[in-house]
Amino acid sequence: MKELVIMTDNPLTPYERTVAHEQDVSRFRHPYPTFDYQTRINDLAHKIEATEADAALLPNPVDLTYYTGSSQPANLYVPAGDGKHARLFVRRAMAFTKQEAGLPEKYLKQGGLSAIVEYASHVDTIGLPLETTPASLASKLADALDADPINISDVVLTQRAIKEEEEIELLTDAAELYEVAHGAIQRRAAPGVTEKQVGGEVVGALVAAGMDDNIFFRRWDARLPAAGLIASGETLSLVSGHAMTVTGTGVARSMPWGPSKRSLESGDFLVADIALNRAGYHGDVARTYVIGEATPTQHEWFEWTLALHEAARDAIEPGVPAEEPYLAAYRRAEELGVADWLCGYAEMQAPYIGHSIGLEADEEPTLMRGNTEKIREGMVLTIEPKLIHPERGAVMIEDDYLVTTDGVKRLSTVPQELFEISI
Repeated sequence: MKELVIMTDNPLTPYERTVAHEQDVSRFRHPYPTFDYQTRINDLAHKIEATEADAALLPNPVDLTYYTGSSQPANLYVPAGDGKHARLFVRRAMAFTKQEAGLPEKYLKQGGLSAIVEYASHVDTIGLPLETTPASLASKLADALDADPINISDVVLTQRAIKEEEEIELLTDAAELYEVAHGAIQRRAAPGVTEKQVGGEVVGALVAAGMDDNIFFRRWDARLPAAGLIASGETLSLVSGHAMTVTGTGVARSMPWGPSKRSLESGDFLVADIALNRAGYHGDVARTYVIGEATPTQHEWFEWTLALHEAARDAIEPGVPAEEPYLAAYRRAEELGVADWLCGYAEMQAPYIGHSIGLEADEEPTLMRGNTEKIREGMVLTIEPKLIHPERGAVMIEDDYLVTTDGVKRLSTVPQELFEISI
């Protein structure tokens, strides 16, 4: 055995433990705007004053990204009405956090729960985003502060709903990524190719184009297959309860929606509904294809779906209730005689037509029957009607829209057409 030689005349240079993390990592990442995080925190502090909470504590990485610019493990403490004394308590990776957080360094403090308790003045109530905070963590935080927890999710989401100009640019970049998915589908889809193989082509192309391969949701039980939702032929009318839309069946009970092992056939409808993440901001776009030449019946089904999309889109303007786009689409569906097939059928029919998007793919408001929340200028909303029929199959057209003073501006760029894939 060869003897190991220890080189004692050239020792390793001593270094501080965090020196490697102090190099600038931004050159490895997508460009990211500089937002006014202090103003965002101050606005949150004032909004908390209108609740029963004495302070807010935000542990959710997506919320932390919005209010600080960093999603490193941390908790943001914000006293009601006093944004100047907000503090970001960083549990780990302070060196990264100092680079990422767009806050003066005095806002950053090293430490976990005990550091928060030491810093916080006495509070009787603590605001938490309870729908994204595990019950065990919420209980632990409230017990440590000896305070009653109050859900402030609506406060956070209402503030996040209105997008700034730089956010709209990122949302536009995300929506435009569907161009990449569209090209991948047209390249790969053919008779004999499985839905899953088409999905693989889509994923590879999107990741190579720079898409962040994680999709963030507000709901604790929401998740997506890597390729989004891709379905064809007879799988189009099989709607999973996990997403009341065109879902497909997936290939396993553990992920019972998305691309399956079904092989495409000539004449099939193929629907792709894909969530897209660019630098943390999401697009959500869907298009419908035909394997080969579309029949007159397929063209008719598509044109009716497009009419429903246009009815919902044209109903959007600042100040109208969030249910109005759905009601407008439903009224048009009744005129066309297809209301029974709008967004599902029988017990798997959903009374909604879209939702808001941003740092998460499923933000509020949801455009559904009974939602009286007002649509506001600066929101970014999806419109996603679909007609689903057990025999005709399904057509879906989804696009992302910025709400403007007098209507909407479409952010997604692929034409609203029924695409025929040559065979």
